[in-house]
Amino acid sequence: MRRIVTVTLNPAIDRTVWVDALVPGTTIRTADTHARIGGKGINVARGVARIGKPVIALGLAGEDQATPIERYLDSLGVPSRFIRTPGETRTNLKIIEQANGRLTEINGSGAEVSTHEVDALQLELLSVVDQGDVGVVVLAGSLPIGVDPSVYARWTELLRSRHSNVRVLADASDEALEQVARARPFLLKPNRVEAIALTGRRIETDADAADAVKEIVALGVRGVLLSLGSAGAVAAWVSAVERLPSSPISVPPGQLQTTVGAGDAMVARIAVELAKLDGADIQQEAFFAMCRLAVAEAEAQISGVVVPPQPSAVSSGYPEILPADNEGRGAVPMTDG
Repeated sequence: MRRIVTVTLNPAIDRTVWVDALVPGTTIRTADTHARIGGKGINVARGVARIGKPVIALGLAGEDQATPIERYLDSLGVPSRFIRTPGETRTNLKIIEQANGRLTEINGSGAEVSTHEVDALQLELLSVVDQGDVGVVVLAGSLPIGVDPSVYARWTELLRSRHSNVRVLADASDEALEQVARARPFLLKPNRVEAIALTGRRIETDADAADAVKEIVALGVRGVLLSLGSAGAVAAWVSAVERLPSSPISVPPGQLQTTVGAGDAMVARIAVELAKLDGADIQQEAFFAMCRLAVAEAEAQISGVVVPPQPSAVSSGYPEILPADNEGRGAVPMTDG
């Protein structure tokens, strides 16, 4: 099996905090926060490692967190190389309201990145892929300030020109998504919001989702996996479309279920299945089978539940809340992945 390479241009420190209710303009007492290293490419690498397959993680990181990120990935058995950039790694905040399970996300932009640092990462990426044992490259996540939104598109075209049997999977947003879609990656994995932005279509029914993925395939993408949060996903391959409903997950009263990270779990599973092919061609039914496995992987990701925290009898704080992608655990409310 060939290796998988993930690229994370905008990693983050993700902090999750619980409040009784989020009331703007007031002072709110929060739970103790739980911090973890995140960013879509890192999340995908963690998912591949959990499946037990070879993966290397590349990216950019603020000089304050680059070494901790590499050490963290090394603890998972994931070799990594992050180009150091001046400034701090961004922080994302997830605020969860215990009263109703509503999630509010405040995502940092990160420090500005120079062309020199992006070029250094491109050289690192090509150096790894040129070794000849890479089957899949995953370009995932938002872009930091200063990075041209064409970067994923340029790298997709560059990799295809140098290694025609390397499959590029892209999970992007905003202008970067629009540009990489037209660069003809092997797979595009938008969520509902991203697909709406890319196509200009409302997505409220299965028929809407089917029309959206057909339109995305028409841009030149070979396959599309549109994640729909708790509703599952819709996949498209050439002119064929398959609805992939999620299985119901039993959630005890007073507990919460989450689809945060489900999209990254899907990408990890698709990457693993493609890497197993060692460059061999893929047909429609095989692609849809991979997508069904990807939805099952996402379900395994979100199947854990956790009781909302209560004040400790001996402390004014709250017990630690583990992130939704922590092995065998779960923690936050429903959202598209």
